[in-house]
Amino acid sequence: MNDHPMIKIENLTKYYGNTCAVDEISFEIRKGEVLGLLGPNGAGKTTTMRMLTCFLRPSSGDIKVKDFSIEENALEIKKLIGYLPESAPLYPDMIVYDYLRFIADMKY
Repeated sequence: MNDHPMIKIENLTKYYGNTCAVDEISFEIRKGEVLGLLGPNGAGKTTTMRMLTCFLRPSSGDIKVKDFSIEENALEIKKLIGYLPESAPLYPDMIVYDYLRFIADMKY
């Protein structure tokens, strides 16, 4: 089995003004692994996911998906990762199935 990580996060940090939302987290995910982000509200889970999916730039640190770095290859990373937040960002009244169908119809 290939030991090369599919996702590698190194010293990832995000500040909103003077408030530190994510403080130098590092982890790796290998092919076939499943990872859950657990913590109370305000722990930085959503901020981490937004940085991982290139919707938010980190204050510092690096994210690599396969061999693509968030700094140089954000578009390639977006092509590799699908992310559906807890609530649909455009149509909050839409149920998940309808929202996914809507997005799929737009793409294809």
